[in-house]
Amino acid sequence: MIDLRSRARLAARAAAFSAVGVVFALTGLAFLTVALWLALAIYDSALLASAVVGVLYLVLGLIFLMIGGRGKAPPVQMPQQQAPFATDGPYDPFLRMAEAFAVGMAAGRSARRPRR
Repeated sequence: MIDLRSRARLAARAAAFSAVGVVFALTGLAFLTVALWLALAIYDSALLASAVVGVLYLVLGLIFLMIGGRGKAPPVQMPQQQAPFATDGPYDPFLRMAEAFAVGMAAGRSARRPRR
């Protein structure tokens, strides 16, 4: 039990430090974005600065999406399941649908209150 508590405490501490690290990293990224925008606006115009910063974030976002999508696990193969009931003849979906409709109607009639 003590081992579980210490592991939980370490996991919570790691999560807290990671969250604080993300906040500081995003704050630094915001300041760097403003600095880049100001430098480009002084160099040419605000329109060019906005376009360059937008393209930079678009490219970074696409790169991270490609990296994140590359590490996907292969799909899990589900075992083959038998049909819920055996069939002697060929599989006819309309026949099964009619049978299911009839069973549903019978269940509905039996669940209804009897007439007076």
